Amino acid sequence: MRSAVKYFNASISISFRAAAFAVAALSLIPARAPAEERGEELRTKLERIGRSLVLDGSRIHFAGALQMNVTNFGFFGSLPKSAYEMAEAPSAQWPAGSGIEYLYAAGLWVGAEADGVPSVSTGYPQMEFYPSNDPIDVIYRSFEGAPGGNRFPGNPDDDGDGEIDEDWLNGRDDDGDGKIDEDFAAIGKLMYSCQYRDDEIVAQQVYPEHNPLGIRVRQESYQWSEEAFNDFIAASYVVTNESFRFLENAYFGVYADLDAGHRDLGPYWKDDLVGSWEGIRCAKTGGIELPQRIRVVYVYDNDGDGGRTTGYFGILFHGHRSYGPGYYGNWGGGLRSIKYFAGLLPYERGGEPVNDFQRYASMSSGERDPNPDVAKDYKVLLSAGPFYLPPGISRTFDIAFVAGGSLDELLDNAATASLVYSGIYVDKDKNSKTGVKGRESILVGPTLLGVDPDVCDGIEESFKLAKFETLWCNFDCAEERTLWNQDCYKGTMSFSQFQTGIQGKEYQVHWITSTAPPAPLLRAVPQDNCVTLIWDNTSEITPDAVTRQYDFEGYQIWRAHDWHRPIGTTVGSGPNEDLWYLIDGRDLTNGVLPDQELRLSWENGGFEYDPLGRFPESDRNYYLKAFEEGVIHDPLGSPPCPPGLTDAECDTLETLVRWKLGYNGGRRYYRYVDPDAKNGLPYFYAVIAYDHIISGGKPTAVNLVDTPIANFVYVVPQSSAQTAEEFRSDEVYVVPNPVTKESMAPWKLAPNNADPSGDKCEFRNLPRCRNTVRIYTVAGDLVQTLYHDGSAGTGTLAWDLITRNGQSVTSGVYIFAVESADGRFPKTIGKFVVIR
Repeated sequence: MRSAVKYFNASISISFRAAAFAVAALSLIPARAPAEERGEELRTKLERIGRSLVLDGSRIHFAGALQMNVTNFGFFGSLPKSAYEMAEAPSAQWPAGSGIEYLYAAGLWVGAEADGVPSVSTGYPQMEFYPSNDPIDVIYRSFEGAPGGNRFPGNPDDDGDGEIDEDWLNGRDDDGDGKIDEDFAAIGKLMYSCQYRDDEIVAQQVYPEHNPLGIRVRQESYQWSEEAFNDFIAASYVVTNESFRFLENAYFGVYADLDAGHRDLGPYWKDDLVGSWEGIRCAKTGGIELPQRIRVVYVYDNDGDGGRTTGYFGILFHGHRSYGPGYYGNWGGGLRSIKYFAGLLPYERGGEPVNDFQRYASMSSGERDPNPDVAKDYKVLLSAGPFYLPPGISRTFDIAFVAGGSLDELLDNAATASLVYSGIYVDKDKNSKTGVKGRESILVGPTLLGVDPDVCDGIEESFKLAKFETLWCNFDCAEERTLWNQDCYKGTMSFSQFQTGIQGKEYQVHWITSTAPPAPLLRAVPQDNCVTLIWDNTSEITPDAVTRQYDFEGYQIWRAHDWHRPIGTTVGSGPNEDLWYLIDGRDLTNGVLPDQELRLSWENGGFEYDPLGRFPESDRNYYLKAFEEGVIHDPLGSPPCPPGLTDAECDTLETLVRWKLGYNGGRRYYRYVDPDAKNGLPYFYAVIAYDHIISGGKPTAVNLVDTPIANFVYVVPQSSAQTAEEFRSDEVYVVPNPVTKESMAPWKLAPNNADPSGDKCEFRNLPRCRNTVRIYTVAGDLVQTLYHDGSAGTGTLAWDLITRNGQSVTSGVYIFAVESADGRFPKTIGKFVVIR
């Protein structure tokens, strides 16, 4: 089937990167080291994996107040102020769009004793994890409710083969059924997934001393956009031992270079303080508070940079657990070490570890460094373990990146993240005798000594298990009692109600919470002084992740303008939340206000979209019948696109026909036209969904509302190209004219590597064909040559006021000449003025 994903934000998308980007990875190793310091020999070695490395900053967790760059080679962050393309993307920017960063890079560490020798594979500062050189091994994007992404408490077996989430999101056919990514777990409003290894040959070539453990890492990260959840980003690593060695005394860790400050300041990272907090904090949910155990390492700016950098940013440890079939996933592990490093001292005197022996010693030390009181540039390490990882076995390591305006706010947000991590319990095995009395963990024999399945219930029991014999146990009973006795919770439920593993629910589903419906798939069509938005009904056909109710109520349309690309932001990261404002909305007519029916045509006050609306009724009926017959004849194919329709109209029409016929892949569509947009100005648009409360089987009130950052698109309206029949030379002109600082202010953008000036003027109403625009001084000297393709109907061409010699133009009168490839258009000459 021709996919509408081509024209909408893809629910699952792939980024193929040019080999040229790979050379930038060379200087990721020493912090802030210029690329020139690395040799051409290493550049050549890295070029071989350039097809899969994602280095351009295109994978941003944009759907929250905390924004981060994601890579597929072992670390989060964008290396701000470095020489790489990703450096312009948010690293750990909070609030979004503010330019205030809290992280340089945070890399995964995995350490273990292999054959008695300690080894540590690192994602930062040494880059020892790499994807393969297969272009499939990039970063994939999805969202909760995406096709193939079902999970508990719904039906997680998407393909009906009896297996659950066996074909995880990596662009490959992991289960050998001929399908790709058809049965995985889609989590959050924005999810990224990738994989990498520590034994790719390039790692050993770049670092000859690197001793790989033979592990594969599956990295996933999740984000929620609702206001209650948008101050944290979750990360989950599934580490698999794919070697033939037994990895003993293994540890997971995160090593982070925490830097707090605004990007437009100098070396803002030199005056930071770090600390840790361990204890119990209460998370608010559903009108009650639930206690959560918090273990977080954080950073803040010592003096607040004069009130500009007042927030806190932390790395929250959740636990490590076995991964795989069965119920071993309920077993967790604790935090081992918290270490701080600063300055250039030797390791023995408090400096950074620089070899595997020192790194392993830091991870396994069990030390909790005291919070320092001297402001410096700090690196932190938190580690968890030890555990045993035999060949073929996987283990999961869960963390979250959290931000807040104060330490108290940071801890509150950390508690919320912990609550989402804790998730829910479900009856996976459909056996009411498992998951009772708090016993949700299964112990598999043999056991040498007798085992008491619940040491907290006051009943002494002892069971010795034979090989493969099983016993359901309550291994977390002490923690349950500790949490239940907290002031914020005790008295609201009995202890038995509070326990996990009750009512036959023995299986824990992590990283899940009730939210507003997922945002629809959206595209924006720029036009002459207006913008048309088209979206689908994904929000309406996706049940709540926890309740499984279809509780969609309505859509809101938001717009942001007056955006000038502040330092540290990109088109992909979007605008500051203060720039958004609501421009329209519609809902279902079901008694929940405002009761403005959305399923009416645009002409009748609704949003419903008819892709054939521009045709007379006879033509519309012809096209509809043709598409219906085509889909019925070949449900798995895609009807040919008839003459007179655009590819976008055909894609939309096909999925609409499938919706009406009740076939898979069908969608309903909506449209909104904003007539107030102005040519040349940058705009962001978002269409978000909200749900209703269901009481007594009926909707009663608005419940959860999403935020615009969940689903935005960037667009710049442009003038239409002139046809040969209607062409007038005097309608081709430059805006603004004269070109001055003041006249360019409405669309002035902060400079970046791709746009070194941030300035522009526009040539408008150019011919509807391919054109060459040459700009001259009045003396006849060629200043710049520009190329424009107006064959698709766009008549605008922007110029950044940079000459062909790479210099900014000076004040003066300039002549432009437009030559068209289509001989029906005459040569057009005009002039404009630049005043610097």
